[in-house]
Amino acid sequence: MSKKKNQNTILLFVIVGIVVFSLIFTGFLNSFRFSSKKEITTSLRENDWFLGDKTKAKVIVIEYSDFQCPACRAFFPIIKDLKKKYNDEILFVYRHFPLIEIHSNAILAAKAAEAAGNQNKFWQMHDMLFERQDDWKNDKNPKERFISYAKELDLDIKKFEEDFNSETTTKKILEQRNESLALGLRGTPSFFVNGKLIEIKRFEDLEKSIQEELQK
Repeated sequence: MSKKKNQNTILLFVIVGIVVFSLIFTGFLNSFRFSSKKEITTSLRENDWFLGDKTKAKVIVIEYSDFQCPACRAFFPIIKDLKKKYNDEILFVYRHFPLIEIHSNAILAAKAAEAAGNQNKFWQMHDMLFERQDDWKNDKNPKERFISYAKELDLDIKKFEEDFNSETTTKKILEQRNESLALGLRGTPSFFVNGKLIEIKRFEDLEKSIQEELQK
C-alpha cells in the first residue's frame, strides 16, 4: 500500500473516531440536560415554598409564577380549589419567574412574599398579593403598601424590611428566574406536573394532568 493510501486510511479512521465521539458526547450531554431538568422540576429543595404533605403526595405540581401577572392571578383560586379537592394527594410548589420586562413591581412583590415566608407567612402574603394585585401593580413605590400588608399579618416589621432588602432574598428570586429561562419557559404561569411541562389552554388542563398522574 502506498504512503498516500496509508495517510488517507489513517485520516479516515480519525474522522470516524471524531464523529463517533461527538455522537456519544452529544448523547451524554442531552441525557445530562434531561436528568437535570427532571431533577429541577420534581425535586423539592430546602428553600421551596410548598403546600401539602411531601410524604403522602402522589403528584408534585411546580408553578413558576409572577405575582404581577394577571394570568397567574386568574389561576390563583383554581389552585386553591384543586388543593382543597385533592388534599394530600398533591403537593403544590411555588417558584418565582418575575417577568421584569413588563412587570415593574414583580420582583418587589416576590421579595415581600419571601420576607413574609421567613416569618412563616409566605402563603398568607402570597394570597394577599394576588387578591390585591390591582391595588399595588401600578404603584410607583409598592414597598410601603407591602409593609402595610406585613402589619396586617402581624409580622415583625423590622425583620420584614431587613429580609425584603437583603441580597439573599434578591439572589433567590433571580436564581429561580434564571432557572425558568434555562428551562425554556415562555411565560407565566408555567406548570410542571410530576416533572412534565403542561400545555395550558384552559383552566381544566391543569386538573386533567393531575388526574392522569393520579391514575398511574
